[in-house]
Amino acid sequence: MFLVVLMMTPLPKIPLMGLAGAVFGISTIKIRKGKEEDAEKAAAAKAKPEREERPEKLILPDPMEVEVGYGLIRLVDRKQGGDLLDRITNMRRQMAQELGIVVPPVRIRDNIQLQPNQYHVKIRGGKVAEGEVLPGHLLAIDSGMVVDKVAGTPTTEPAFGLPALWIAQDQRQPAERNNYTVVEASSVLSTHLTETIKRHADELVTRHEVNRLLDNLKERSPKLVEELVPTVIKPGEIQKALQYLLRERVPIRDLETILETLGDWASRTKDPDVLVEYVRTALARTICDQYRAESGTLACITFDPKIEESIGAHLEVSEHGTLWAMPPNLQTKIVQAVKSEVDRVLPSLEGRAAVILCAPRVRLWVRRMLEASLPHVAVLSYNEIVRGVQVESRGMVVLNDESEDV
Repeated sequence: MFLVVLMMTPLPKIPLMGLAGAVFGISTIKIRKGKEEDAEKAAAAKAKPEREERPEKLILPDPMEVEVGYGLIRLVDRKQGGDLLDRITNMRRQMAQELGIVVPPVRIRDNIQLQPNQYHVKIRGGKVAEGEVLPGHLLAIDSGMVVDKVAGTPTTEPAFGLPALWIAQDQRQPAERNNYTVVEASSVLSTHLTETIKRHADELVTRHEVNRLLDNLKERSPKLVEELVPTVIKPGEIQKALQYLLRERVPIRDLETILETLGDWASRTKDPDVLVEYVRTALARTICDQYRAESGTLACITFDPKIEESIGAHLEVSEHGTLWAMPPNLQTKIVQAVKSEVDRVLPSLEGRAAVILCAPRVRLWVRRMLEASLPHVAVLSYNEIVRGVQVESRGMVVLNDESEDV
């Protein structure tokens, strides 16, 4: 611009024009070179791999994680129509409403070491469940009332172990007409994840989570929390009680009642087993509502009084707590008798969980005896039956005469 102004003066025009052209050419070359350098930098930045995570982060496992084979990425990718992320969001909301816990964010990552359609569910780095689904197919679950079989690939429904078939999309209507329960592939995975979380909910209640729950309760009942925590009962004791409840799928939403009950009995006993039994009694209505039918009837299986007496006779109470010393062979016979009666009664329960009803003194030990073999069977005590619930016995657990004396 300055050279153009000089050309309007009496100075020689030709030298000025030459000088202006040279300056213009040099500036053009520099601008072009600068753009090329910027493009190269952008390309290099794009091609540069992501910065590796710090070792400090790598040693901390994710609370919840789902690893998927490359064939299942389409279930996660919204651009390909995948709705798994939305289903997980709804699942976390469902767990908060049903159990009263906040499931930590679920991290989903691909793992090329898995089979294409395989997935693993992990809690803090440890695998707790696995399964396989076929994207683009439907799972037809045998409800027990199937009229005619349909064509498909035999498999087992991963959440509950039910017999099922993978069928093509166009086989939905024929399968439903024959009383199959038909679900999408992403629903199979999310249902399995939900059931896995329910089964391991106690592992998700960390000390941090307990403190967060107490902070929320303090907003509604500040005096209760101030009075009891930590002078009467410590957060670690509350954590253990919540874990015991969740292990039997008892919701902990009513934290106020749980804390009040722990506070009432903590001065009399420090045995966590005893404290949790008192809490269960306080939550009796919540527990009954889980298992009773819409009519208000609670169908259950009871014990032969001789078996309850035998279980109670093997309890040893000491200053360190209660010990159970029943011989393993007798335990095995009782478990087998319970399983036989549950299998007989289960078809009449119309999809509801089987419930064992027994005396309060032996309830905990019956549950621990059945936990490994019959995890889905609920064990309730007579103290947990509230007014208005009609108990209907569908069977009784007895031991054969040739069994060892009880």
